Amino acid sequence: MNYCFDPTMAPDGKSVIVMRFDSPWELWKDIDAGEYKNEKELIEKDAIAILDKRYPGISTNIEVCDVATPLTDVDYTGVWKGSYEGFMPSSKNLMNNLNPVIPGLKKFYMAGQWLFPGGGLPPAGQSGKWAIQYICKEERIRFKSK
Repeated sequence: MNYCFDPTMAPDGKSVIVMRFDSPWELWKDIDAGEYKNEKELIEKDAIAILDKRYPGISTNIEVCDVATPLTDVDYTGVWKGSYEGFMPSSKNLMNNLNPVIPGLKKFYMAGQWLFPGGGLPPAGQSGKWAIQYICKEERIRFKSK
């Protein structure tokens, strides 16, 4: 993803490019510091090679490169197994949403990226809205949105 359209992502005349590669948690969870550093360097080198193949000469314009791994996500957010979004959508789970109401827990409604395959910010926000709607219904308050 090239964020050249977003002036909040980089100084004027610069841009940010984000490349994502899926990588299983199991490959990272027990990696030692030296191997971790080497893997990040290899990922950076491979990513730049991919970009340079697509956009010849781009590598000479790269000023900063940051490689985030599933361990990075865990360190910064504590997210389960380094998942940057909820669980991966597949043909088997695409229509499987977790129920935000847990039987036996009164006045408790779950919200967040883990309720839907794919996850991320939009579904997390939607699930928050639904949680508020459950509360309004329970409290007999008319839900209003703007």
